[in-house]
Amino acid sequence: MVRLRNLPLPEPFLVGLGVGVVLHRLRPLRLPGSRPIQRVAGTILIASGTMLIIRAVQAAGSVAVDDPDRLLISGPYALSRNPMYVGWGLLHLGSALIAGSGWLLAAVPPAVLAVHQGVLGEERRLEARFGEEFAQYRATVGRYLPRVGRNTHDQRRRLRK
Repeated sequence: MVRLRNLPLPEPFLVGLGVGVVLHRLRPLRLPGSRPIQRVAGTILIASGTMLIIRAVQAAGSVAVDDPDRLLISGPYALSRNPMYVGWGLLHLGSALIAGSGWLLAAVPPAVLAVHQGVLGEERRLEARFGEEFAQYRATVGRYLPRVGRNTHDQRRRLRK
């Protein structure tokens, strides 16, 4: 059973998108380069982010991600400790490219920084709650991007679960 409450709406990305859209409407700041290439790249990023969020919500199942009773370590959580936030980042970046908006693109770094600060707080709570189990998970799975190296076999095995 999937909990719809497990679909986070990270405020920093929503605010960044909103501010970027308003600024783009008031004073357009176009990205340089080929619009068709930007649109294709943006579409790929949005599709990837959407799929990552969907898979993360499915992997979370009935676990309340805001107050978990166990660590999520399978599916996309085998590769990233924060796949939903990565998915939202991809959606934000893809939206900037599709719109060709420098304002939307400029809003990505502050949104990512704000989300990162929240993630650090979440990690402190998870460490306090799960102790050594979280420490081992943190040591083998990257905060945002997959780690490359000797642990990738274990990550792929958990991904298939």
